[in-house]
Amino acid sequence: MVMPPSEPAGRTVHVSLLLLSFGSGAADAFAFLALGGIFTANMTGNLILSGMFSRPEFLQTFIGSVTAILAFAAFLYLGFRLTSAHRAPTNSPRATTWTHLLIGSIVLQAIVVLVWVFGWASAPNGQILAVALASAALALQTVAARRLSDRSGVTTTYVTGTLTSTMESLAERSSTGQVIRVVSILMLPLGAVCETVVIASAKWAGPILPLAVALAAAAAVVIAGRVRSE
Repeated sequence: MVMPPSEPAGRTVHVSLLLLSFGSGAADAFAFLALGGIFTANMTGNLILSGMFSRPEFLQTFIGSVTAILAFAAFLYLGFRLTSAHRAPTNSPRATTWTHLLIGSIVLQAIVVLVWVFGWASAPNGQILAVALASAALALQTVAARRLSDRSGVTTTYVTGTLTSTMESLAERSSTGQVIRVVSILMLPLGAVCETVVIASAKWAGPILPLAVALAAAAAVVIAGRVRSE
């Protein structure tokens, strides 16, 4: 029988999920503003972009959106395969596996920072590379959040899922996980607002905010694992 997670560990995991939601909003805003109007977390948006053939520079948009979708899907599959032994949802993580997903995401985002800082993203091929790396990073974050979240139904990269869970709970008059879901939804636009400020004031630092938030989320997961083991 799985022992119930400690309350402090559960709270720490929720902090991590909220950070991941914030980071997703920041990452999507960075990609949209600086990487050719492509999303790295919102694949619904990319599917729509891939069909908007009358948009200026449609070919570049099409290549970017399809690249993001393929990278996101591939790393989603990889992440779920790597964590397939941990299918039972819980709000207290087995940090040795799920932290590795976040570490992988952090490494990919660090490469995005290097591509951006050294100016490689200004070339079309460099921009596509940055989109692919950032989408892969957000996919790993999505898997980590899915494995970390309990029955609260929090999704950190696609707000439609969280909004659906929220409205379902309201309709069924269930309060389980409502607060964390609502705050998670609000963290997405907050992350986008903060990233927009960064891009407007110090464009060179654009990809650094999502990376810093991912580091903080990984740290929270590690802390939660240690709290549970004590």
